[in-house]
Amino acid sequence: MKKVWIKSLIAVAVAGVLGSTYWYFVVLLENPTFGTKTQPVAKSSLSTTDLAPSALNITVYRTPTCGCCKGWVEHLKQNDFQITDIVKPESEIKTVRQKYNLPSDLTSCHTSEINGYLVEGHVLAADVKGLITQKPDIAGISVPGMPIGTPGMEIGDQKQSFDVLTFEKDGQTRVFNSYKF
Repeated sequence: MKKVWIKSLIAVAVAGVLGSTYWYFVVLLENPTFGTKTQPVAKSSLSTTDLAPSALNITVYRTPTCGCCKGWVEHLKQNDFQITDIVKPESEIKTVRQKYNLPSDLTSCHTSEINGYLVEGHVLAADVKGLITQKPDIAGISVPGMPIGTPGMEIGDQKQSFDVLTFEKDGQTRVFNSYKF
């Protein structure tokens, strides 16, 4: 009985890896159009086209087995970001989140640092550019969980509504942007 359980577990793991690989190579080529901003935190006179290339240097922390994280990194590359891709065990990524005091209910599968901010999860490149252009007094932004249709989480034409949330070191959160489908 124990061998059957182990074989089933291995089969599920292999199916997950194969499924992630399929979505990464087949579906990632689609570039879905997302909704418009509905609730900006701050306004800036700077356009995101005025950003110096060095402003788009981002460090991404991800685990070695996450296919959707690779998809998100590819989304950033397609939007002119320069990536430092650091593959680490989840326990080490957790320490980066703790440095910014990211609330546990805002976590996702990968974490990034850019210009003194933490960017958690499947945040659109446009929102990351908006963050570094607006320069709000916050610790960072997050798309909690893994909403379907976000960069790296594409599944055909399916899209889930989601919010991009800000968070402060004291734990306060606020909506930075909303996408409704």
